[in-house]
Amino acid sequence: MAVPQLDLHKHNPGRDMPMSIQIKELPAGNVVETYKFGETTVHICDDFIVQTPSQIAKVIRQMHEVGWDILQNQKSEAD
Repeated sequence: MAVPQLDLHKHNPGRDMPMSIQIKELPAGNVVETYKFGETTVHICDDFIVQTPSQIAKVIRQMHEVGWDILQNQKSEAD
């Protein structure tokens, strides 16, 4: 059974909705990319990028595991 919403969604194309909390300070880290979407600014920082060889190997291993799971799911759906 669907739950009724109190406020219906109103699509307003081309306009950004203002956030109630605006943070003026950037998080710690080196800003490597900045994008503007309308009135919204997105900063991409490098503080969450893995840097040690063991961390890189772990991320690559996780990517391989996810890819293998996707292939297995596609194979089982095809059968």
